[in-house]
Amino acid sequence: MLQRIQSVYLAVVAIASGLLFFFPLANYYNEIHGNYKFFIYGIKCMDPDQKITFPAFFTSPLIFLVVASIIFSVVTIFLYKNRFLQIRICAFNLITNIVLIMVIFFFYATRIQTMTMIEPDYNYAGMVLPLISIVFLILSNRAIRKDQALVKSADRLR
Repeated sequence: MLQRIQSVYLAVVAIASGLLFFFPLANYYNEIHGNYKFFIYGIKCMDPDQKITFPAFFTSPLIFLVVASIIFSVVTIFLYKNRFLQIRICAFNLITNIVLIMVIFFFYATRIQTMTMIEPDYNYAGMVLPLISIVFLILSNRAIRKDQALVKSADRLR
């Protein structure tokens, strides 16, 4: 059944992951070195004269992780008959989002900071969206497990 609460949670995860393409993750601003915005799909220079160029496929692993998270969320919604598989895919999606956050902070943020020599400013909605995804993935996993326990207890009564 699609009208379960975990379907709503998984839809929120898919929407939050999709919104990552529209909101910046960080801003690198310095009057001397330039102004750069870090998006999932690349680093945009906001100055008319770009001092540092980033490779075209610099953030392709981030795009892959975000698209994988969206696909896992949508697929999990439609696997409502197989709750064990739903739990596994939801857990894998949770790991994917945790890896996404780790890659953003431990690889890309430090790499961009060393290339531009600018401290990042993380006060953007893009940094909160993966955390929202993680919270709703945990809630959906909990709701799926609760449904599984309910079905299991109903089978015992037969």
